[in-house]
Amino acid sequence: MSIDNELLIRYLSGNCNDDECEALLNWVETSEENKRQFAEMKNSWVISNIQSNKFNQDETVHSLKSVLNKIQSSEKEDENDFSPRISIFWQIAAAVIIIVGLTSVINYLIWREPEKKIAYNELSVPSGQQAQLTLADGTKIWLNSKSKLTYPAEFSSNVREVVLDGEGYFQVSHNPTKPFIVKTSHLDVKVLGTSFNITSYSDEDKISFALETGSISLSNKGSENSILKLKPTDLAVFSKERHDFHLSKGDADIYKSWLKGQFKFRNLSFEDIARRLGRNFNVQFVFVNEKIKTVKYNGSFYNYEPLSQILKIMQTNSAFRYRIVKDKVFIE
Repeated sequence: MSIDNELLIRYLSGNCNDDECEALLNWVETSEENKRQFAEMKNSWVISNIQSNKFNQDETVHSLKSVLNKIQSSEKEDENDFSPRISIFWQIAAAVIIIVGLTSVINYLIWREPEKKIAYNELSVPSGQQAQLTLADGTKIWLNSKSKLTYPAEFSSNVREVVLDGEGYFQVSHNPTKPFIVKTSHLDVKVLGTSFNITSYSDEDKISFALETGSISLSNKGSENSILKLKPTDLAVFSKERHDFHLSKGDADIYKSWLKGQFKFRNLSFEDIARRLGRNFNVQFVFVNEKIKTVKYNGSFYNYEPLSQILKIMQTNSAFRYRIVKDKVFIE
């Protein structure tokens, strides 16, 4: 069963009625393939609006129709087989981001003053969305919800540096003479060419590093002395409060699940889950019942699922009540 593109556009732009919305969500739930396609379409819509002041509504709708046609005509991917090969959605999304980035570079080259040496770009991702971009050296970066990346229009002669606040998955272009450094609030990550995931939100105590391929070394902010080196499948979690590491073996399917529009978790506390859901739905959780914070859960959700539906599923595993009042969720 296929879905009408016009209905998708009305849903994404908030112009469908209750019956149309219900019909669309019923279609989404009929198969895992429909869920995957819908997640890609939804993200394409938002990415096309990241620079909304530069695109009018007609242009955005026209762009999305083109995206939908390309997604629906592409070969179907195996749901359980994620590889570094970029899907059609990420190719289109990257093109949008790259155009925005190139505009910044061109403006810099035209209007820069002689004393300015480096121009920096900043990409901020809205709640519930992801974005992808390719840097000047070929490095590919995926950013999760409520994440921000600061990066130079072009790298200096001896080092490649970016600043991350949030969660990002990196595929760093190999260059043995020019190391790639990701700066976070407390630690710097140094690599030559590898793929890894970093979760470093300013409102969380923990910073996690999950290495997929190659090797990375971690150092204190501003220091060149390595304090920990990671090997493939290593998962390192740093506590900002205690200033120590917990090292274990990571499950790639979990820490990369957000790249497919999912949120998978194993033995994760309600408090940690609430932070993720808060970023995805742009809400604040208030725990009236403090004890429920530490209850652990296993599960997975898609980023398009309604918050109320997710909470109802969680209620089947533990007893709690919730109230959603505007942008606050009270857990009782």
